[in-house]
Amino acid sequence: MTVSIFDFGELFTLSVRPVIGAAVKRGLSFYFDYPAGPTRVRGDAQEFQRSIYRVVSAASRTLRSGVLILAGDAIDCSTNGYIDLRIHAAVSGERHSDASIDELLAELHLTELQESADGSHVISARGTCPVIGADLRYRCVPSAGILLDFAVQHPGVLREDLRQPNARGSNAWLLHDPRAPVESLHRRLLRLGWQVRLFDAVDALRQAWAQDDGGCQLVIVVESEQLDVAQLTRLSTALSIPVAGGPRMCVYAVATGSAALSARVPSGWALHTMPFLPSELWDFTHQADPDGDDVHEHSRPTPLPASHRPRVLVVDDDEVNRVIASGLLQMIGYEASSAASGHEAIAICQQVAPDAVLMDINMPGLDGYQTTAALKCLQQRGGIPPFPIIAATAAGTLARSIERGLDGHLTKPLLAEDLRVQLSRALKGLATGL
Repeated sequence: MTVSIFDFGELFTLSVRPVIGAAVKRGLSFYFDYPAGPTRVRGDAQEFQRSIYRVVSAASRTLRSGVLILAGDAIDCSTNGYIDLRIHAAVSGERHSDASIDELLAELHLTELQESADGSHVISARGTCPVIGADLRYRCVPSAGILLDFAVQHPGVLREDLRQPNARGSNAWLLHDPRAPVESLHRRLLRLGWQVRLFDAVDALRQAWAQDDGGCQLVIVVESEQLDVAQLTRLSTALSIPVAGGPRMCVYAVATGSAALSARVPSGWALHTMPFLPSELWDFTHQADPDGDDVHEHSRPTPLPASHRPRVLVVDDDEVNRVIASGLLQMIGYEASSAASGHEAIAICQQVAPDAVLMDINMPGLDGYQTTAALKCLQQRGGIPPFPIIAATAAGTLARSIERGLDGHLTKPLLAEDLRVQLSRALKGLATGL
């Protein structure tokens, strides 16, 4: 066990991002929330990630269509030096089949309790997480949906006494597709004092921009089929977006696994993954807070711990490629290890999980797609923590990599700057020191 100090809100958000990304790719809607303030939890961050990802991914995979609701919280408890850490994972919509419920109960090792006697067919079950000992409660109401509750008391402190930033009515504009789920982001911004205005059409945002007298300090464009990188570039040109560091913060929000994570966004825009980390919202708000100098520095959530030089596993059957990729990684500040086959990569990840993986596609035995699928399965089962897997290949395309479940795509020969950008985006939220 590796004991460290981390913020539960940061860890919860990072743990569920891959699940939300997969849900968005499947056409599901989602709602995410974390209302608690900064926490200082002492424990094994990777074990928490494994446990949380195992529960929320199992809940998500029962849905064929509908909505995934993920909410976390931290509450002071009566036991001195401990806090209650809670997660609600709920799904509502069309399930794959009734058998998916039995599969979920078996996968999470939940014991079914007696079915309700009133004829409503409500099913309840309960169990204990084998990773960190969290209490798991399951309830299925056929007319409503499924709820999975995760609760554990753990050593930690909830810092409710600290002055946090407050935008104090500064304007934040959200441009989104009408079908895109933005209510959770809207609510989180309101809590931090933002005056939020929603736009579901590019022309409406352009008109507001032309009339704005400088009151808008944050613009967020949420990725969709209609609001892709090409549309963002056209919008940026039309609005004459200045370079980063100007009076407005301009953010392009995408889901984990989006092809945009491998693309170049227009100058002046910062690319962030949804849902935003508490620390990212803190940063946005601190810049807009007129009394920002009075904000307590420790109110910023602690980044998820990582080694000072995060470790990337290079998976490639060609020695030349392994040496070159490892050298480039070390040149841009990362530690590198390597595996010559898919089977070796799986074994290494089970022994010591890396922060990210660069995956060749064309390999004998298990190819890159098969190895990625095996690693993702281990993550879903709680055997290893979630980490990004990026294709590094002379074969295949970005679209194919995203379709097969990879989190990014780099084309050989690798270039140091492309590698740096990809990993910086993939590992945002870790205390990498880079």
